Amino acid sequence: MMKLTLLFALLFTGFSFSQTIQGTVLDKQSKFPIPGVLVKVMVGDSLIRTLSNDDGVFRIENLPVGRYSLSFTFTNYKTVSLSNISVISGKELELPVELEENITEVDEVEITYNADKRKNLNEMLTVSSRTISIEEAGRYAGSRQDFAKVAQNYPGVSGANDARNDIIIRGNSPTGVLWRMEGIDIPSPNHFSSLGTTGGPVCMLNLNNLSNSDFTTSAWSADYGNALSGVFDLQLRNGNTKKREYLGQIGFNGFEFGLEGPFKKGKNASYILNYRYSTLALIKAIGVNLGTGASVPYYQDVTFKVDLPTKKAGRFSIFGIGGISSIKFETDSTDENNLYFGENIRSDVRSRTGIIGFSHRYFFDQKTFSKLVIAVSGTRDQTEIDSIRPNSEAIRYYGSSNEQTKYSLNYKVNRKFNARNTATIGIIYDYIHFNLKDSVRNDFGGFDIAKDYRNGTSLIQSYILYQHRFTEKLTLNSGIHSQTLLLNGSNSTEPRIGLKYQLNEKHAFSFGSGLHSQMQFVTSYFQEEIINGAIVLSNKELDFTKSFQNVLGYDWFMHKNLRLKTEVYYQYIYDAPVQAFSSSYSMLNAGDGFGSLNETGLINKGTGKNYGIELTIEKMYTKGYYILFTSSLFESKYKGSDGIERSTTFNTNYVFNLAAGNELRLGKKSLLRFDAQATFAGGRREIPIDLEASITQGKEVRDETRAYAVQNTPYFKVNFKITYELNLKKLTSHFSIDLQNLTNHKNLYTKAYSPKQMEIVNTYQTGFYPNITYRIQF
Repeated sequence: MMKLTLLFALLFTGFSFSQTIQGTVLDKQSKFPIPGVLVKVMVGDSLIRTLSNDDGVFRIENLPVGRYSLSFTFTNYKTVSLSNISVISGKELELPVELEENITEVDEVEITYNADKRKNLNEMLTVSSRTISIEEAGRYAGSRQDFAKVAQNYPGVSGANDARNDIIIRGNSPTGVLWRMEGIDIPSPNHFSSLGTTGGPVCMLNLNNLSNSDFTTSAWSADYGNALSGVFDLQLRNGNTKKREYLGQIGFNGFEFGLEGPFKKGKNASYILNYRYSTLALIKAIGVNLGTGASVPYYQDVTFKVDLPTKKAGRFSIFGIGGISSIKFETDSTDENNLYFGENIRSDVRSRTGIIGFSHRYFFDQKTFSKLVIAVSGTRDQTEIDSIRPNSEAIRYYGSSNEQTKYSLNYKVNRKFNARNTATIGIIYDYIHFNLKDSVRNDFGGFDIAKDYRNGTSLIQSYILYQHRFTEKLTLNSGIHSQTLLLNGSNSTEPRIGLKYQLNEKHAFSFGSGLHSQMQFVTSYFQEEIINGAIVLSNKELDFTKSFQNVLGYDWFMHKNLRLKTEVYYQYIYDAPVQAFSSSYSMLNAGDGFGSLNETGLINKGTGKNYGIELTIEKMYTKGYYILFTSSLFESKYKGSDGIERSTTFNTNYVFNLAAGNELRLGKKSLLRFDAQATFAGGRREIPIDLEASITQGKEVRDETRAYAVQNTPYFKVNFKITYELNLKKLTSHFSIDLQNLTNHKNLYTKAYSPKQMEIVNTYQTGFYPNITYRIQF
């Protein structure tokens, strides 16, 4: 009884625990550390001051757990304030801070970053972009700690798919998204991904290893290429340089264990490592429907980064991410809750992805630095499908194995000439090696080879960036991007421009325009076709698909912590692959599924256009609560080789999102947080099923002449999350329960023809289920 009394006294008395905030202050354009920056933080009625050291590093110790506002002041630089920074007892907080130099000597100007969503990590981004903080990413209900799911709360982005996390932006195919990590372009960072796609059911990215990252949806700067719809520029954080820290977590995403710390006490070299193993089998065992029918997905992954700063040789780092996944579908009956496969099918799907890289940043002087990143990445997806018939053995009728190994280099030199002018020049080189195999059983019991190709090619990109600040209010971001595919000599030169005018502290206008291009799916170039008795690669000469993008934006800070933002945009797409004969097919509709593309005889004659308006109203996180409302109204059209304009499959016409949350402090060391999120979006479009023809042929037949004329019912989903946080001495516990699809709304996933029932059947998305997570940090 005495022990129990002491435990309750420890948990609920007013005793307060403390922690440390540390970070590095850099010049925003040159990235050089700034010594002597005055850092101030209010703790109760007391003001704590400290200065950054010669390496730009500051450290504030013994802060009681809670939320704080910090300010950073340095001569002839804009003062930066960081508000509502959360401090917990179980982990030291690392803050990266960048200051922008004044063009002329002026009275003190203050920038409040927590409220100023106009700022990006990449200062060359002008429109349609947002920096996602890790706290923000872990906050939203229904996001499953998945960066891609988090992005679906933002304007112009449509998810509406419980089975996958594909990022569909402004009606574009999700394959147009570029994933970049630590300065290198990477393959899809998702489990169960297939070559040529950018999404998947489970994200490999671990929030515990990530730092704040930029997400942009149109007219991006010239340092990004080979993409048409958006860019996710991911940053991995460094480990703690002062002490060793641990993390343990169990939840929907898996069992996790992480550790970080210095290699040697008193030195600045550090490491961070996180390992995860799937818990979905356990969730399935207790009877919760995962939306995968009788099948259970298995996966595991690891993420790490080693940071090695030196005094004279620059800063070195080694980073990596890797994962393996597999799932078997054993059912031979129709299951309306199975999102992936139909009846009388048994399949085995396996995939693996690995990325390892090395980077080096070197300062020639205080205004010039170079950064070199070298990486190797590899992906492999394998699929085996058997046909199951009553009272007979399973018959293998399809098998595929697609491998890609990519050797990458990104080198850039950045020069800040003065407060007005900054320039960057860079080159990106990728050597891509393929091993593609695909076969289907024919009517004679043998297998027809759809492709069997092993070869390699190179994609070379180069770019020049130039930023000119005319005044404190007017900034020009311009550049040229160029890329060449050596496989067939495809080439594209792409001018980009962005202009931002900060009328005053409340009103800002922005404009972005540019040409963007993307190579086709790797598998598309090597589809084999028999012409006049000879096997040819009929898609090998495909050119890049191109898009001319234009955005006009307006930002209004109605109050210090209340923002309204709107953007209108128009995108014209051309040189999209379509079939050589007259048809409704276009590759603009591909890329959000689990399989590779197998079309042959494609030519670059297709076009498309996306246009719309977006509105964001955001109450920043202050006074214990936040509200984010985003809306998008848009059209997404395309033309195949038949010249008829149609809606794309991604033309849902509208998306509305609402996210809100409230945080309640329970004494000095615990809190309770409530987060809610709702999505209402137009239904996806499908090619209608010709029921009569399907019955006659005994298999599903779709009416291609009416491509995407049928729109499914709207998507609606409400999520509600409750989080409890408890801070003890040097330890923090987080417990959350995320009630996903709270209303158990039946969202239609797709329609399919059932030969057994001889009718069209509906497949629905995931119903209500609770996602429970427990995390401990110490």
